[in-house]
Amino acid sequence: MKIRVEGTADEVDSAVQSLRQVFEVQEVSRFYANRGTSALGRVYVTVAPLREQPPVQPPAVRIDKPGRPVRRRTPRAELENEFIDLDHMDEGKS
Repeated sequence: MKIRVEGTADEVDSAVQSLRQVFEVQEVSRFYANRGTSALGRVYVTVAPLREQPPVQPPAVRIDKPGRPVRRRTPRAELENEFIDLDHMDEGKS
């Protein structure tokens, strides 16, 4: 994908750094100044999606009590590694 970023040189540099956080930046062109006395210009950025996207997990919010944090429940320790083979459950019983 090709993205055109416009702004001052500092704004463009900052925007390219932000793009690096969400895309694989493959190429950045030189800064092309706008005509006249404008301080603005543009760069062209070639990007690709990151190979491994970090998971996005928004914070949970309680609807009934918005000010209170949501507690994450953990499985009971005694059931954490327990496996029950239902296919062979009755074997060995008379």
